[in-house]
Amino acid sequence: MLLAGHLAKIQGLKGEFLFHSVMDSPERLEGMAGLILAPPHQDLERAEALPPARAVSLRLFRWHQERPCLAFADVPDRTAAEALKGWALWMPEAEATLEEGESFRHQWVGCEVFVADRKVGEVLRLDPAPTGYDMVVMRDLRPGRTGQRDIPYIKAWWTLDLPNRRLDLDPPPGLLDVNLIKD
Repeated sequence: MLLAGHLAKIQGLKGEFLFHSVMDSPERLEGMAGLILAPPHQDLERAEALPPARAVSLRLFRWHQERPCLAFADVPDRTAAEALKGWALWMPEAEATLEEGESFRHQWVGCEVFVADRKVGEVLRLDPAPTGYDMVVMRDLRPGRTGQRDIPYIKAWWTLDLPNRRLDLDPPPGLLDVNLIKD
């Protein structure tokens, strides 16, 4: 499953939600089969949906002040919608289309990260960030290092070789050592 977005605030009295989309074209959700609504703590990219997650179908998709707004067939009013505020909407991966050179976030997980042909880490996940850049969350594997590093996905810094599960990073000086700066 792929995360489509989260149900933001309730809009009106008819069970509609403003939708915080993480997809480029949220209008594609209209008429899509296989949608799953799940509590925000359930990660359907890595596991099966468990109750109270449930299959849903859209009864409405529209734009409201340049934001997507949607409603579900089994959520008739604001009272029923209250319990779902903040929940995640997931879509089947088969319904997504990728352009040449694009990939899904989950395909990056486990890829090795190299800087100047030296292995420095492994991708744990890609997180959307409010700055507009995804953050590559990397397990730091350099000698004497532990923990993780959040590195912005700025296309000029990264080269992805998905078949070989390899990412080459050309970071600006000091980026991987920003946590070592002393006051």
